[in-house]
Amino acid sequence: MATISDIARQANVSRTLVSRVLNNKPGVSPENRKKILEVIEENHYVPNGLAKSLVLQKTNTIGVVIDDLCNTFFFKLIAGLQDAAEAHDYNILFCSGRKDMATKLKYVDYLTGGCTDGMIAYGSCFDDDELFRYVAAKSANSVLIESNLSGCVTDKILLDNFQGAYAATEHLIKQGRKHIIHVTCDMNYHVGLERLNGFVQAMHDYHMPLGPDSILYADHFEDVAYQQMQKRLAQGTRPDACFAGADKPAFGVLRAAMDAGLSVPRDLAVIGFDDDEPDSKDILFPPLSTMRQPLYEMGQAGVALLIDKIDHPEREPIAKTFKADLLLRETCK
Repeated sequence: MATISDIARQANVSRTLVSRVLNNKPGVSPENRKKILEVIEENHYVPNGLAKSLVLQKTNTIGVVIDDLCNTFFFKLIAGLQDAAEAHDYNILFCSGRKDMATKLKYVDYLTGGCTDGMIAYGSCFDDDELFRYVAAKSANSVLIESNLSGCVTDKILLDNFQGAYAATEHLIKQGRKHIIHVTCDMNYHVGLERLNGFVQAMHDYHMPLGPDSILYADHFEDVAYQQMQKRLAQGTRPDACFAGADKPAFGVLRAAMDAGLSVPRDLAVIGFDDDEPDSKDILFPPLSTMRQPLYEMGQAGVALLIDKIDHPEREPIAKTFKADLLLRETCK
């Protein structure tokens, strides 16, 4: 396999001139550039990527740490990240943390050890605060997606979960629903608290009845919400609308309503959050109204911010906030 020295010798030029041609730098005459390119083509020469990155101090690669690459919820985010990276002629390395902090920190060490120009981390769990602080400390070029952790001086891509929850609740109120409940997603996540607060604020602003039985605490799985909603319906005072903090618990609410013989949305209107899929694959659910999280666009914006930071290392951190869109389907008109 030919080396850069071989190319220089065959073209009867210096290694410096060959390097300038390989890196598309000025300072090479048209005649020498043509001659060097011809020799490169004849030898099928491919530059050593590692050696090139050591010279240029740039790898044109970015790294991403995410909890679970196999989770369908993240597919749109991953597609946005990859499409944006490829559009900017960057390579991208994805690392799956599998919800294990030691694994995620290990990947941060790897990605910031010289194989990438910067990194992106995604998460909203309170337990991930350690990860985000570690990322911000290890890499001057980093972007956090979904985390607005104070004290982390780095670029951020955020979703306005409060606004999304407020908009969903407001829609139910304007539809004339009188007894609205909120079924939370996992309260160990920042988004869970933000969406609960959006629901409460909308109920207060519209002077709607709000008591201890207005909130059912669930998580990011269908079964817990199903059990909670079963208990709520058994109490006799039936709600006529539900805003769920995520789509998984929303499907649990729908299961309980269907078991109880309720008509959706006539007896019970339901709006979820995330535009996600149900855990139950053997149940035919009506298409769920939801707040769509623009994950693809957030992924694209995260890569754009990171590359801009790589190119302009002295600029101040930027936080870009997206809004969720209300998608009305069969569970709420």
